[in-house]
Amino acid sequence: MDTVKIREEISQYLQHADDRVLKLIHGLIKADQISSPVGYKPDGTIITKEELISRAERSERDIGEGRVKTSKQVREEMKNW
Repeated sequence: MDTVKIREEISQYLQHADDRVLKLIHGLIKADQISSPVGYKPDGTIITKEELISRAERSERDIGEGRVKTSKQVREEMKNW
């Protein structure tokens, strides 16, 4: 079944669902929005959307304030790893 059909079927079902089912589905949606991983760290812990956005914003600030390294500088540092 394609996603369009699934959406239609769910929409029709929700029109007649009781409070219990609506609360269950609402909880499922909220849980998915909050904890849905967008990636994983090397140790296996999840990276959330909020964390990814925060890291991107921090990186943008660092770039804007000149806290950057050239690829040559990074290569030199890598020799000491």
